Amino acid sequence: MSGAERRAMTGRGLAGGVIRNILHDLHRDNERKRAKLKEGRTKIKGSDLEKLRSEDPWEVLQTTLAEVFGLQLEVAPFNDLYHTYIKVNTIKGKLEGRKFVRHSGFRPRDLMAEGSGFLQWLSVYALAVSPEVCTLLLDEPDAHLHPSLQSQLVEKLEAIGQRLHKQVLLATHSTEILRGADHLQVMHFSGLGAKYLQEADQKIGLFLGLGSDYAPKLDPLRKAKRLLIVENLSDSRMLRIWAERLGLAWPKNLVEWPWNGGHAERKQLFLQLQSEIPELKALSLRDRDDMELNHVDQETLRDKSIQAPHINMVLRVWRRRHIENYVLLPAAIARASGRDIAEIEAAIAIHALIVPANFAAKDVALAMLDARGKEITQKGAGSMRALYGVSPEDIAKAMEPNEIPEDVKTLLNQISNMCAD
Repeated sequence: MSGAERRAMTGRGLAGGVIRNILHDLHRDNERKRAKLKEGRTKIKGSDLEKLRSEDPWEVLQTTLAEVFGLQLEVAPFNDLYHTYIKVNTIKGKLEGRKFVRHSGFRPRDLMAEGSGFLQWLSVYALAVSPEVCTLLLDEPDAHLHPSLQSQLVEKLEAIGQRLHKQVLLATHSTEILRGADHLQVMHFSGLGAKYLQEADQKIGLFLGLGSDYAPKLDPLRKAKRLLIVENLSDSRMLRIWAERLGLAWPKNLVEWPWNGGHAERKQLFLQLQSEIPELKALSLRDRDDMELNHVDQETLRDKSIQAPHINMVLRVWRRRHIENYVLLPAAIARASGRDIAEIEAAIAIHALIVPANFAAKDVALAMLDARGKEITQKGAGSMRALYGVSPEDIAKAMEPNEIPEDVKTLLNQISNMCAD
């Protein structure tokens, strides 16, 4: 691409689209430097080679990739008279001192065959080492990166800033990054003002879900030491209603915390809170939404997509798409609205859903698991709220104990057991 094309793509937020061009430029410049340093010699002088390795963008990039990912890049020769694209392969191996040793039997593969996290990391880092860039303004470059890669990215960017004399300004909501950052490097924006933090403890107020609106929860949490993270407080209200209908006491030593982030983000929130409250235990509950059903354990509701859960944090996902799926019972909706059950069944059928007789069972039909519960109960002109003026909470209050699904009972028992420990 021409320089104008590259700038246009970067301006549209498509910096990753020019990654092959950037890598080609870095590699070509490195080859020129090596050729010049080798002029009149059989090999590059040791002191010159050491300086090249510490200051040259391509050398810095290759060393960093070997350290973080165990791979390096191989850029094929490019001639625009014959080639239509820049070929870049990845090679797996490990650093042994200064030397990168390839894994035996590994076949180089195209750059784009690597994972999206690596490609995002590489896009940011390649731009950072580029000699054309002296100041980087990065808007949440950590998004979609594994927490360990987030912290490593910032660590390596800091090293670039010092080694290659660049300034890096990074906007983030990542607790992983904030946790490891020196508080004196963190600028907090609030209202129309911004200022650097003065004390390390001030970082707590910046972690996910920890703003001024949530500060009142911290003192109760220090006392209760038990945390329930939900997407909305309406979810915990429904759990309370179901517990009451089942004759179960709602735990008094439980703080409810609304946060709509994913389990990976919630885990980081938990770790930050646990650093302040070592005895903390938590249960995180989310709608399944579009997650594959086989990622949720049928018996425990465990989120099987998270490979390294914390021993004191339980990650749970409703097997039905939305929590509202658990109130899609015509008999309960009829009682809550004062309408005839046949009318309710007809209104639900418009949404292409027939509620089965085993509504409460774990092995209920797939159509019941995948139904769009939020839309059916409270969104749009055909929802139960619009047609009959009833909310999911109203329906939950009208449910009989034997109508409450087994998933709900499983979850309530787990909350009770956590708070009894």
